[in-house]
Order: sequence, then structure tokens, then C-alpha cells
Amino acid sequence: MSEQKLKPWQIDEPLVEDHPMEASTEVVPDRPDDASIAEVGPPSAAPSWMPQGNVSAWLTFVPIAVAIGLIALINTPPFATAAGVSIWAQLTIGGLIGVSGLSIAWNAMARRRSVDGVLAALNGLATGQAAFSTPASLPRDLQPIWGAIERHSAQIGEGIQELSDSQRKLQLDLTLAETNRRRTLAVIRALAEPILVTDPYDQVVLTNPAMEELLHFREEDVVRKNIEDAISDAEIVKTIKETRGADARAADRRKEMAIGDRYFSIATAPLNAKKKEGSEGNSVVTILRDITREHEAAKKKSDFVAHVAHELRTPLSSIRAYVEMLVDGEADDPATRKEYYDIIQTSAERLGRLIDNMLNISRIEAGTVRINREPIGVALIVKEAVDMMRPSAEEKRIEFSEKLTPAMYQVDADRDLIYQAVLNLISNAIKYTPEAGSVIVRMTPQEERNRILIDIEDTGAGIPKDDLPRMFEKFFRVEANKKMAKGTGLGLNLVKKIVEDVHGGEMLLKSEVGVGSTFTIALPLVGR
Repeated sequence: MSEQKLKPWQIDEPLVEDHPMEASTEVVPDRPDDASIAEVGPPSAAPSWMPQGNVSAWLTFVPIAVAIGLIALINTPPFATAAGVSIWAQLTIGGLIGVSGLSIAWNAMARRRSVDGVLAALNGLATGQAAFSTPASLPRDLQPIWGAIERHSAQIGEGIQELSDSQRKLQLDLTLAETNRRRTLAVIRALAEPILVTDPYDQVVLTNPAMEELLHFREEDVVRKNIEDAISDAEIVKTIKETRGADARAADRRKEMAIGDRYFSIATAPLNAKKKEGSEGNSVVTILRDITREHEAAKKKSDFVAHVAHELRTPLSSIRAYVEMLVDGEADDPATRKEYYDIIQTSAERLGRLIDNMLNISRIEAGTVRINREPIGVALIVKEAVDMMRPSAEEKRIEFSEKLTPAMYQVDADRDLIYQAVLNLISNAIKYTPEAGSVIVRMTPQEERNRILIDIEDTGAGIPKDDLPRMFEKFFRVEANKKMAKGTGLGLNLVKKIVEDVHGGEMLLKSEVGVGSTFTIALPLVGR
């Protein structure tokens, strides 16, 4: 806001020294003769032969003095005669008339020049020219008026300066508030968590892209609309209304809810501690946090505990039952005792494998497993695993063959972990392949992709299509194949973690029910 300089005719308050003039809020239009006033020069000085003072009083004193002088001359010859008196009277009347006219004209001219001087001085104040701030040439009778004008002008200037300072401060505060508002909006819109702000009348005030994507609306379509019309989720609407109408000390709400196939933690809080007059409650901010992963992790943890308890209970129950029979003397002959001992040994081995697998998986997930990586010929590891499982295949009369690559193909790997992964897959292929079936272990280099494939192909029962995505989950086993072989449901999960998490490879699976399955380990080559 620029300072508005006051014109002389804009000062419409009485020029009284003891009563400062208050600033008027009314805007007075400019007079049409501004240009003529601006052309007025400095106040004119009285003639050098005229004494400085009150011009009107001085010009009035002159004819009185002349009249007195003429009256004094009336008694002197030749004016003492009757004819002289007549002539004298005529001369006196004429002289008085002339002097009075001259006095009136001179007084008007002096007053006009004084007024012009005041106008010029006022114009100097209006235009900020210091040369007219103290017009010493003004007549004495006008100088008190000029002093009052100057004081009032100073007071008006101080008021204008205060208003200007206040305006600049308000402008600065407004700029800072706008900057903070834009920064806050930028932060809210950049947050990944869905956010919604409503006013005390349940109208949408602000939202962000995350909330728009979650509830399938656009901000410009829902702003200033009631939440019942803008939001289709009844649970969110109910929570916002409860928070808006609750007491500030107990208004915060936190709950979990499902939106589609995702789980969210919804938190609401009032923005103002006191309710607005005429409204039914507080403004409310609503924040949703996606807890789908936490929910799934909690469910998996619960399932894991249940599966572990079940898997541990089965071998422990067998061990305890057969130990009790041996203690009670139910095994009288050596053959029966040997049978019981074999069952106890098998259950103990199964229990040991279960515990080892869980420990290995836990160490890999926690990143605490000790890994001894070195360039090794992967064909040597696969050959060792094939030789280990050959007796099991021959026992079931399974045709067991291998097609290995030369040892020059090397991978940067932990020998023991890769051996464990390959051995696990070959063991599963033999267990789930019926008698007279076939199992083939094949190695295929893919030099264009700088990797080598290890395929374990069988002609077993196969895996249903719906179960394929879950084959590498912990404790998952195909329901239709559970009777074919015993297992813990942790082997394939451990293989996937060894191949992908530890060695940066890839696990692939193809299967068809009644035809067989092919598990593939893809490992990156080194030195190529």
C-alpha cells in the first residue's frame, strides 16, 4: 500500500491546536485544479518599504491618521473661513473615499497574496518539498494557522507511517503463511499414506493422491462435499463422525479395517480443541497406514508356530509311544525290538532334519548364516548329489540318469549350501516318482545369459496348477501327494532361499498332474 499524500482541501477537520485531527476513512477525490495549485510558487513577501506585520491593521491606520491631520489643519487659514471649510470638507470626503478605496484594494491584494502563499506552502507539504515546510514570509496573522496545519500534517504523516508499517508487517505475515501453507500441502501430497481432512460440518477440505487412489475419486470432485457423498466406505465415514462429535480429550480413534484385499490402520484426530460456534464438532484429520504386510507377517507367524508344533508333535509322539512299549516289555523278541528301534531312529532323524531346516531358514532370513563362497565346478557338486541318491532310486527301480556339463563351468557359490539344495530336489523327485518311473538330472549352460541351468526332471504324480504358486511357501505340501511320502514342508522353501537369497540365482518350476515335474536351479557363471 503506497502512502497517499493529502491535498490542502482534503483537510476538513477544524484547525485547532489542542485537538489532533483524526484520519478520515473517506476517500476525497482530487480537485480539478490540482495543476494550477502545483504551479503556485513560494509565498510572496510584502514590499520592502512596508513594515512586516498585520497588513489589514496597517492599512486601516493610514486613513485614520490622515483624517486626524486634516482635522488639525481645519483651524488654520485659509481653511478657517466658511468657504474654506466647504472646500475642506469636499477635499476631506474625497480624500477619505480615495484612501478607503486604496486601502480596500491594497488589503484585498495583500490577502490574496497571503492566501496564495498558504496554498503554495500546503502544496509543498503535499508534494514533500522541504523548501515550503516553514514559510517565514507569511503574515503574522496567518502563521498560527500555518503552525496548526503543520502539526496536523505531522500527525497525519505519523498515522500514515504507522499504517504503512502495519501493512508491510501484515504483508510479510501473509507471505510467510502462504509459504507455510504451500509447503504443508506439498508434504501432505507427497506422503505415501492416504490423508483426508474434513471440516466441522463433515465436508471434505483436503486430501492427497494416495487417498484418491485408494478410494477411487478425484480431489476436485469431492472438495466441499459431505463425506457421505464423497466416500463409499461406511466404516471410514463412521469413524470420522465419531471423532468429530467426541470430546477433544477422547476424540482420537485408532482401529484396523480391510479395504478390498488390503488391511489398513486408520487413525483420526481433531484439528481444533474447541468446537466452532454453530457447528456440531471439530475438524478431523484422517490418516490410513497400509498394514497388509504386517497383517500377513502376523498370520504367517501364527501359521508357522502351528505348523512347527504339528511337525514336532508327530515324531515326538512316535518316539514316546515306542519307548513306552519298550519300557513296558511289549517287545519280547529281538525282531520286534529292532523294528521299534528303527521307528524311533527314523522319527529322531526326521525331527533333526526339521530343526536343521528351520535353523538354516532362520539364519538365511536374518543374514547370519556363514557363507564360504569360492569359484567351484558346479558339475562336481551335482555329480556328488547324484551318487548319494542313486541307491534310493535303485531301491524303487527308478531309471536314474544324469547329463552333466564339463567342469569348466564354474559358479561363485558355497559348496555345502548348493549341495544341500540339489540333494533336496533329487530326493523329492525320487520320493514322489512311483516305481519304474524315471528321474533325469540335466545341466544346460546358457552362455548368452551368463548362467547355467540344473534341471531335475521326474515322471512323478505332478502338481496341480492352483498349487504351483505356493510350492515354495513354508510348510506347504500338496494335499493330494501327502500320502506318497513324508515331509516337513520346509525343504523347497530352504532351496529357494539358498538359490535366490544367498547366491542371486533363480528357481523355476514346471509341472503337470500325471506327467511329472521339472525343478530348475539357475546360477550365474563366473570367469566367462
